[in-house]
Amino acid sequence: MRPKFLMPILFLLFFHVSFGDEVRLTPENVSVNEYDYFDLTLSVNVSEKLSGFEDTIYFPSALNITTDDIILSDIANSAFLKSISVDDGKVSISLMWSGNEPSGNFTIATLKFKALNNGTYTITQKPKLSDIDGNAIDATYNSVEVNIIGLNLTVVEITPINPKLNENFDVLISIKNAKENTYNITGTIYYPNLSIIGLDFYYLENNISNVDLNFSNGSLNFFVELNTSKENFDLMKLTFFTSKEGTYIINASVKINGNDTIVKPANFTIGEETTVERYVGFSTTEKNISYGDKGFIYIEAKNIDSNISEIKGKITYNSTLLKISDISTSLSVIEKNWTVENGTIDFDIKINGTTSGNFSILSFWIEPIKNENVTTEIKISQIYLFDKNGIVDVPLKDTKIIHIIPRENNTAPKAYFAFEIVDDYEVNFYSLCQDNENDKIYYYWDFGDGSSSTSANPSHRYKKEGNYVVKLKVNDTFGATSYDECLIEIEKLNPINITLSNKTICSNETNVTILCNITIKNPFSEKIYGYIYFSDYDGYKPNKTHISFELLPNETKVFSIPINVSKSTQIKGYVEYYMPYERLIKYIWNFKEDVEVVKPKEIKFNDYHYNLTINQSKVVIKVNKVVKNYTITKKVEIEDDITNTVVSLIGFLMGLLLIYKKGLLFP
Repeated sequence: MRPKFLMPILFLLFFHVSFGDEVRLTPENVSVNEYDYFDLTLSVNVSEKLSGFEDTIYFPSALNITTDDIILSDIANSAFLKSISVDDGKVSISLMWSGNEPSGNFTIATLKFKALNNGTYTITQKPKLSDIDGNAIDATYNSVEVNIIGLNLTVVEITPINPKLNENFDVLISIKNAKENTYNITGTIYYPNLSIIGLDFYYLENNISNVDLNFSNGSLNFFVELNTSKENFDLMKLTFFTSKEGTYIINASVKINGNDTIVKPANFTIGEETTVERYVGFSTTEKNISYGDKGFIYIEAKNIDSNISEIKGKITYNSTLLKISDISTSLSVIEKNWTVENGTIDFDIKINGTTSGNFSILSFWIEPIKNENVTTEIKISQIYLFDKNGIVDVPLKDTKIIHIIPRENNTAPKAYFAFEIVDDYEVNFYSLCQDNENDKIYYYWDFGDGSSSTSANPSHRYKKEGNYVVKLKVNDTFGATSYDECLIEIEKLNPINITLSNKTICSNETNVTILCNITIKNPFSEKIYGYIYFSDYDGYKPNKTHISFELLPNETKVFSIPINVSKSTQIKGYVEYYMPYERLIKYIWNFKEDVEVVKPKEIKFNDYHYNLTINQSKVVIKVNKVVKNYTITKKVEIEDDITNTVVSLIGFLMGLLLIYKKGLLFP
């Protein structure tokens, strides 16, 4: 981190006015999803030589930035005094030059912000500039409107903490932007080329009721069930180690309460920092590619200080040796055009707004056409970067040498597949094919009922029970072929039965508990292991979201799970049977049951008043009448020593008159 210090810049009491002088933050309008990053370019356009620059940039709490997210340009780094700080919603940048004062249009810095909360926000600034005589330059400046788009899914964020070579470092897995209370989390964390040496759930303290972990080469499968629900929290801390320099990525696939999430992976570099280099073109000068393989080629720009709005260029190659495919750009564009003809790629990219710093311009795949030992080249014959003032002069790395390596020997890919059966008739197939040369594999499936597929991992639904021979044929790029086949038995098993203790709930209570009774049986001759899962917790919450079990052959078990219901909903879930077979991974049966919550009807009776003159000491009035399925019974006894008393019976036989009018009483 750069040292912080106060650097006073003297401004005289009078202003030196230069028309057109400005300090800009671009782009001025940003639309970004929650928990994504966006870049702002801070640039200056001055007619005088600039001696001093100060700017305070104010940002809301819905955004986040650190000093490591602020990259000074080469011109800014040439200042003999410079200071960067981030504190309490503001970024402060101070620069002073002596002897190499810049002028014209140039970039000060690139700022990378992280969007945290949805809404519309404004980033403002308050710059101060001075010329070489110490006079204040009266420059215009702008603000930036940021529209943060809320995500409909919970975010899982992966954050490395100070990764270093040959030292243990931690990676934090966090739950952000939770759309529901979390009861269980299941998923897989991928960490290729890294060694995991520790895992800690201490952030959850004693709130874990059940944990399943399964480590394999470069990945971790996990299931975590919580005692009490949580919203936004740190899930786990993983500790890694590596002795190799390079760029690493840690990614994941995670479900919360059975629902999908958005994962923000970690991408980081471990090793010595490289020298900053400014150029446009190829990052490396040579590439080896074997016949039958494809190679990825990209043209990039590094440390560009100007705000680029358009890029044009021409790339040449030997079309008798190389085939070009899948041209694309990662830039946000308003217009893009490219053509491939006679060994030439012509392209013109007009950018949405502007871009600067480091960015990829164009990418494509190359594939050798001939199986020969030959060297050729891809050359950027022309490339132009435009800003608002015209062409920007940037050093060019224009040539990439391609060495085509002939393939002398080739082995066929090994064909093998596994499968799972869903709801008795739906089968998900999983290709486990391997090719020793890492050639592209082409798939041809025959499902045994006249249907076929060319997908790597297809799904197929059989229409009726029976035995089907499923065949898989795989080819590599050179046509080498292998086969695999398996007999699949499709039969109606459905060994689960779901009943609810109450499917229609009549209550004024906010939450009512019912029982979900799940009966499972083992129709197989082998012992099996399985799980019961609930999913899509909309209007209900099960006491347990994840139940494991084992069943002996022909054994039946019943589970009664309390479920808290808050509104009319559909209780969903599935049961998995893991099979002790080589290919058949598991059976899955889905279930869903409707629950209706109704409020009790309120019955209103009109008050009925009847004045009765009593001439005797005892009056007995009885009504006993059956109306449909309801019995109306009313008995009134009055005793009084005073005769000729008028008694007003308020509410006397409520509804009596109505019933009488409908002919239900005394017909």
